[in-house]
Amino acid sequence: MVASLRLLLVEDDDSDAFLTKRAFADMKGTNLMHVPGGQAALDALRTSRFDLMLLDLNMPGLSGHEVLHTLRTSSGQIMVPIIVFSSSNHPGDVDRAYEAGANAYLRKPDSLGGYQQVADAVCRFWRDHAHFPGRH
Repeated sequence: MVASLRLLLVEDDDSDAFLTKRAFADMKGTNLMHVPGGQAALDALRTSRFDLMLLDLNMPGLSGHEVLHTLRTSSGQIMVPIIVFSSSNHPGDVDRAYEAGANAYLRKPDSLGGYQQVADAVCRFWRDHAHFPGRH
């Protein structure tokens, strides 16, 4: 359990990023940083510490799949739980994300209310119950 949950949102779509940020803004004890792509996510992880990453899969440049592969196979592995947060419901994307080391796969909702439900569920589990490496 952590007092404040530091989240990294990796999302290239402005509308999805807006809805996600708005939903998490209502969650007390949550600090969310948004980056627009895979390379920006890797750069942010090298310079800052996050408790959790929400990662879109389908992005131009470095895709979410490539970010997962890079983080989970690098020798200086960054220990951050990764929730794939994608609009894809394709079984192959789900399987591939878990095979690459994702900790969870959530489908993006269709409404602000759905985003708020996701934010509440993520915070209740990851902020209120989970334990993180280096934060005992």
